[in-house]
Amino acid sequence: MDTVVSILKKFPFFYTVSDVLLERVGRIGAERSYAKDECVFSEGERPGLMGLIIEGRIKVVKHSPEGRDVIVRVIDRGQIFGEVAVFDNKPYPASAIAMADTKAFVLERHKLMELLNGEPQIALDIISDLGRKLRDMLDTVKSIATEHVDKRIVFTLLKLYEAGAGPVLKIKRQDIAEMCGTTVETAIRVTRELEKSGSISTERGKIALSDIAALRAYLEK
Repeated sequence: MDTVVSILKKFPFFYTVSDVLLERVGRIGAERSYAKDECVFSEGERPGLMGLIIEGRIKVVKHSPEGRDVIVRVIDRGQIFGEVAVFDNKPYPASAIAMADTKAFVLERHKLMELLNGEPQIALDIISDLGRKLRDMLDTVKSIATEHVDKRIVFTLLKLYEAGAGPVLKIKRQDIAEMCGTTVETAIRVTRELEKSGSISTERGKIALSDIAALRAYLEK
């Protein structure tokens, strides 16, 4: 069984942290499990925790006044969630929902702030991670605002791949539709066309990227 130290060492911003400090982090946090479709936190709630995904996947969902949900981000193993609200101490800007049975290491906000006050390097590493996510989000917003829906879907598939999900994406076409601001029917149509071209293959709950080069070339059209 992995120790807390060995688990934390798998996260990029803990790579250079000493085992002594990681043991301290382990003492102030705890492992928590979430069942598929369980709400981790809701949009508008006060920030209570930041989490690091050990296993599973979480989607960050923004609720519109019309009742339509948009997936803002998909967070995979080795990534953090809830950090924006924890850092600015304002309500969560979106909801977090487990997409599969998920295990996470969670840190309560007040304990995390106490730790970061004495260990600013960890804070800088987390801020750096936030910067990377902001760049990705800006790319996503640009894609949604300017690209045709077909390209938005290809862009989203590639972003998930590049984020470390690998060539086999455990994701439903409904999730793809929500991430791209389109309908499920459109997502089905586009993925079928991509499948016919040999760029992807699909099965229940999964999309396999068969030809990454072809998908990237599609975006250049």
